[in-house]
Amino acid sequence: MIGQYTLYRWVLYFYIYCFLGWVFESCYVSLMNRKWVNRGFLHGPFLPIYGSGAVMMLFVSAPFKDNLILTYFAGLAGATLLELVTGMLMEALFKVRYWDYSKQKFNFKGYICLSSSIAWGFFTIIMNELIHPCIEKVLTYVPKIWEDSMMTIVTVLLVSDICLSVRDALNLRNILVGMENVRREVIILRKRADVVIAVLDQEWKEYLKTHPAAERIEEVGKELEERFTHVKNMFADANRLSKEQREEFLEMKEKFSRLKSSSLRIKNRGTGNVHKMIKGNPSMTSSKYGHSLSSLKMYLKDQK
Repeated sequence: MIGQYTLYRWVLYFYIYCFLGWVFESCYVSLMNRKWVNRGFLHGPFLPIYGSGAVMMLFVSAPFKDNLILTYFAGLAGATLLELVTGMLMEALFKVRYWDYSKQKFNFKGYICLSSSIAWGFFTIIMNELIHPCIEKVLTYVPKIWEDSMMTIVTVLLVSDICLSVRDALNLRNILVGMENVRREVIILRKRADVVIAVLDQEWKEYLKTHPAAERIEEVGKELEERFTHVKNMFADANRLSKEQREEFLEMKEKFSRLKSSSLRIKNRGTGNVHKMIKGNPSMTSSKYGHSLSSLKMYLKDQK
C-alpha cells in the first residue's frame, strides 16, 4: 500500500486523470482558438501533468479528508510544487515552456502563479468530494479482466507515446539551438555589413539611424539583401570600390547565402512532428530561444 491505495490503483487513477485532463484541456483550448487543438506534450489523448496533479492532490490531502480547509491547503501546496518542479525540469531539458504564467500577477518566473495555485486548492476539494468518489464507483462495475486488459494496453501505448514525444521534443530543442546559432552569426554579419556599407555610401549612415538592429533571421536577411542590392551597381565603378572592398562585400554576400541555406535545412528537420507539437501547445514559449521559436512558428505557418 502507498497511502490509501496500492501502486496498481494509483497507476490506474493516473491513467484516468491523464485522459480526463486531456479532454478538459483540449476542449477548453479548442474553444478559445475556435478550432480543434490536440492539447499537450504527448501525441495521444493523455496529459501527464493532469494525471500527476490529480494523484498528488489525492495523496497529500488524504490525511485531512475530514477537514476541507486543510484539504484545500494541502492540495494547493502539493499541486503548486509539482507544477513548479515539472516546469523547471521540462524547460531545462527541452529549452521551451509548455505553459507560461509570466503575464499573470504574482507569478514566480512564469512557472507558477497565485491564481493558478488558488484554483488547485479548490480543485482538490472538488476532486475529493465529487469527481474521485464517482470514479471509484464507476470502477466497481468494471470487471477485473477488463480493467487488467485496459491497463496493459494503455501502459504500452503511453510508454510508446512518451518515447516518441520525448524524441520530438529533443528534436525541437536541437532545431531551436541550431536556429539560434545561425541567427547570431547572421546578426554579426549584419553588423559587419553596417560598417562596410556605411563607409561605401553616406546614405546608409542615415538608413542605420532609422532602422534598428533586427532580431529574427528573416528580418536580418531582408535588410542584408536590401543593402547588397543597394551597392550592387557600385561594382562597375572601380574608382569608388577597391579590390579589397569588392572582395569583402562578395564574401559577406556568399556567407549570408550559406547561413540562409543552413537555416532552412535546420527548420525542415522533423517538420511534421515538430509542427504537431507546436500546434498542440500554442502558448509554448522559450526565454532563451524566443526569437528562434517565433521564427519557426511563422515558418511552419507559411509552409502550411
